[in-house]
Amino acid sequence: MSVELIDKRRAGERIRDLGLPNGTWFKVLAITGMKKLIDTQNTNDPLQVTAAKAKKMAALIEPWTPPDGWVNGNDREWHAKMKAYLIEFLLGCNGFRTR
Repeated sequence: MSVELIDKRRAGERIRDLGLPNGTWFKVLAITGMKKLIDTQNTNDPLQVTAAKAKKMAALIEPWTPPDGWVNGNDREWHAKMKAYLIEFLLGCNGFRTR
C-alpha cells in the first residue's frame, strides 16, 4: 500500500503528486513534533493539511535523519533524495490532501 500527497491547487495549477510507501510515510509521521501538526495514526485515512502546516512539517523533516530501512533498504543516497523530494513537495504545495 502507499499514500499519495496531492497539492490542493486546481488540477492545472498543482505541483506533481508525491507517492510514498506506507512504511516510509509512517516513519515521517513518527518524527518528533509531527503529532502537534497532523494526525499521526498509522492508517490510510485521508488527511487535509494546510500550506502553513506543510511548511512546518518540512521544517521538522529538514534536520531529521531517516532510519535504516526508510526507503529502499539502507541506501543512504536514496534516503537523502527521497527526503529532499518530500521537503520540496511540502514547501511548494498549497497545502495537501492524502489519498
